[in-house]
Amino acid sequence: MSYKVRINGNEFSFEGEPGKKTILEACKEIGLDIPTFCYHERLRPRGACRLCIVEIESKDGSPGKLVTSCSTPLKEGISILTHSQRVLNARRFNLMLLLGDHQSECIYCDKNTDCKLLEYGPEFQLSSTPFEHIPLPKSKFHSSGLDNSTPSIVKNYDKCIKCGLCVQICSEMQGLDAIGYRNRGAYFEVGPAFNFNLAQTECSQCGQCVLHCPTCALEEKSDIEGVMKALNDKKTITVAQIAPSVRVSIGEDFMLPPGEILTGQLVSALKRMGFDYVFDTQLGADLTIMEEAKELMDRVTMEKPLPMFTSCCPAWVKMLEDLYPELIPHLSTCRSPAQMLASVIKNVFAKNKGLNPKRIKVVEIMPCTAKKFEAQRPEYKDDVSFVLTTRETARMIKEVGLELTRLEPTEFDNPLGESSGAGTIFGVSGGVMEAALRTAYETTTNKKLEKLEFDELRDYANRKAGRITIKGRELRYISINTLGETRKFLASLKDKMLEGKSDYDFIEIMACPFGCIGGGGQPIPTNDEILKKRASAIYNIDAHKKVRRSYENPDIKKLYSEFFGEPGSKKAEELLHTKYYHRELYK
Repeated sequence: MSYKVRINGNEFSFEGEPGKKTILEACKEIGLDIPTFCYHERLRPRGACRLCIVEIESKDGSPGKLVTSCSTPLKEGISILTHSQRVLNARRFNLMLLLGDHQSECIYCDKNTDCKLLEYGPEFQLSSTPFEHIPLPKSKFHSSGLDNSTPSIVKNYDKCIKCGLCVQICSEMQGLDAIGYRNRGAYFEVGPAFNFNLAQTECSQCGQCVLHCPTCALEEKSDIEGVMKALNDKKTITVAQIAPSVRVSIGEDFMLPPGEILTGQLVSALKRMGFDYVFDTQLGADLTIMEEAKELMDRVTMEKPLPMFTSCCPAWVKMLEDLYPELIPHLSTCRSPAQMLASVIKNVFAKNKGLNPKRIKVVEIMPCTAKKFEAQRPEYKDDVSFVLTTRETARMIKEVGLELTRLEPTEFDNPLGESSGAGTIFGVSGGVMEAALRTAYETTTNKKLEKLEFDELRDYANRKAGRITIKGRELRYISINTLGETRKFLASLKDKMLEGKSDYDFIEIMACPFGCIGGGGQPIPTNDEILKKRASAIYNIDAHKKVRRSYENPDIKKLYSEFFGEPGSKKAEELLHTKYYHRELYK
């Protein structure tokens, strides 16, 4: 069915049942942008920032009703004004109130090109506010207004406008409630309960709060300065590695559409900046598949703990260690692809090149803030020195004056530069599992799959399941993305697992929407439409790769023949696997 609505004096027809979409969604549908700080397409509308106010005209000519468009249903026959004088005055006043909370001169911050205050300020002719900022009471953890307690995320209380979007992201999308509301009246603020700092909470350091914070109240902890110092130190050998999803997203920070593939240009930029070697994390992904597929089949045939969880996502691993320590035996012992490649760089590449591993600094170029946490895990022995998010990498490229889009493509350094299509799809939810199943099936049965694409794993849902028969054994698998969906899933599965029963044998979990392409370190904005374009680009790379199976990668074959021997060997266990343990919170 369809119904008619008047917007700014023009009549529009909308499909569906009246009241099922909001005024904000309807305006977006017809190409009309309404400002908002607290709205997110995946979350319940709250109308907290009050910036999306519109006016519903009265029928008797009296002043209309001002409502928040994000939370008001669209009804048949109503007449809406999106920029009447009353609406503009209300928005301007609300924006001044928000500016009063934002204790900053706005000269520079890491988000100033993505800051909505800087975007909306000029639109409403605002450069200052008459409202005085009330300083927060000093506390044990952030007397300076800064929570710098984690290796991944910085929380600046003086720049928080209290829109509550991070609270909803953490609660509804990620199911963690690490950030909430505390205090009352003038001292009301957004942060962990009991005046805890972020490091004392269940925070997985996924960075989704950073990705969606409309100001610089939440930012990734920057490694740019440390990387620049390493690049300018002639005694240091700098090695960069690039994650799969970065190559299809970094172009957005250079005004290109989502999904532009800039692999070669990014390698060129890193070389121009002074990196001695640039490798592909996708080779680490191929290595992960070799070890993970072997571990999975060993668990299946030797009656070891099933189901097996993937261990590629550090935010998911941290959540498991924090909240589900009883399930640690089900977690794959494989290191993440980036940590595997870092280990190979320090222990294999350095030896073959005659380099001193102590002089090598490995820099990960990642879509993820939780990778900064992972790099500091003591069991990895400082294999990784720095982690740069996609956003940080773009800022560095701009800082040194390079125009990424104008650079001629350069190949990755060899060896360790070759990767398969299976390694590429690690960047998308379902990709780790699809890549592992390609290798597990074909190396176990010595038969080729009729079709390499697992269509059920390429859906955009939060849960994607299927089954495959390998040598008469039916293997049941499921891929899950977002930690909120993971917690719902584990609530129904945990007791069965502990009893030795489960509906699945193999479970892939990614902390962020659609997987790494939606990581907390990716360009802003990141929404579902953008994610689909990035995913399409990832699948396109896989489709056009000469080698699409991890075990057929020539560099992988060479690594095993010359160094590791075979998957699961003693040397592989030492350098490519790790242990996970229960973390105590609230210290």
